[in-house]
Amino acid sequence: MKPKQQCGAHARTTGAPCKAKALPSGRCKLHGGMSTGPKTLEGKQAIGAATKTRMAAGQLQKAIEGRKRWLDAGGREHLSRLAKARAARLKWLKPRH
Repeated sequence: MKPKQQCGAHARTTGAPCKAKALPSGRCKLHGGMSTGPKTLEGKQAIGAATKTRMAAGQLQKAIEGRKRWLDAGGREHLSRLAKARAARLKWLKPRH
């Protein structure tokens, strides 16, 4: 029986070798055995488009969550109070003819 091939990459903190099962490349999936990304121009463009879509969706979700927090904290009521105070100040500041 053939013994299990180990990765053998050394940890920086302990110096102990990795005991995970090695892939055909000789390293485990955590230490350089898996894909390093697309190589062709088409593959790179596809990854770029997917990343752009994912980032845009994340920004939209953050904006929605921020608005919900603002409303829950009484943001709309605060703006209403500010507008009423401003109207009251302007009423007193109008020049009389």
